Amino acid sequence: MKKILFLSNTANFSKFNRPYMRWFREQGWQVDYCSAGEEQVSDCDNQFTISIARSPFSLKNIRAYKELKKLLSENHYDILHCHTPMGGVIGRLAAKKLRKEHKIKVIYTAHGFHFYKGAPLLNWLLYYPMEKWLSHCTDVIVTINEEDYERAKKSF
Repeated sequence: MKKILFLSNTANFSKFNRPYMRWFREQGWQVDYCSAGEEQVSDCDNQFTISIARSPFSLKNIRAYKELKKLLSENHYDILHCHTPMGGVIGRLAAKKLRKEHKIKVIYTAHGFHFYKGAPLLNWLLYYPMEKWLSHCTDVIVTINEEDYERAKKSF
């Protein structure tokens, strides 16, 4: 049986993924969800809780990285689908080595890059280099607006 893990920093984000989770289940996949676990997730086979925090400066994210890396290693997922900025960072870092070892495919859905036309310079200095580097740990980047699509196509 093929397996997919959806990841976000908040379980509330599962509502966005629900149609996709249902589709994968209808195709016979095991569908799991991983987040901070503040609420129950529907339409998944297993729900996992890690210490992920929304703030990139939270030390909890170091623990979340280790927890996710262990979860990915133990469960041998075929696809990791990351959402939310911290879910995208932690997920792609945790799966980096496994992309070669276990052939896991990594998808990141960017729900709006923090660097955009007119964004503060600090956003560009912090987030653009990180996204550029992480794009090398990503098989597919999904964007939700034209500006992000063009930037991803051109830069990543």
